Amino acid sequence: MTGIAGPCSRHSSILYVDGPLRLPIQRRLRDDVRALLHTGERCIVVDLARVSSIDAAGVGELVRAYNMASAVNGFLRIAHPSGWVREILERVGLAGLLTAEEEVA
Repeated sequence: MTGIAGPCSRHSSILYVDGPLRLPIQRRLRDDVRALLHTGERCIVVDLARVSSIDAAGVGELVRAYNMASAVNGFLRIAHPSGWVREILERVGLAGLLTAEEEVA
């Protein structure tokens, strides 16, 4: 658990994503977010420092995770996106919505 800016200023769960976030999409991120929400967690940070590539399907998976958290009044943000991932999120207009205001400590 770690601190992050926003509604979850005290603690949040961190999910680490390794490798590509593109087709074919692995359901692990979705399943992990769903499991955390099911246990009552409402503050989730998805650490993308180790994501090697992302495509539209990967962006869609991040949006799906965000929507799952929002549906239960949760808060999901991504942290440590690589330059390429950040650029893709900016191009599609999601950087401000998904990116943590402060980096995960």
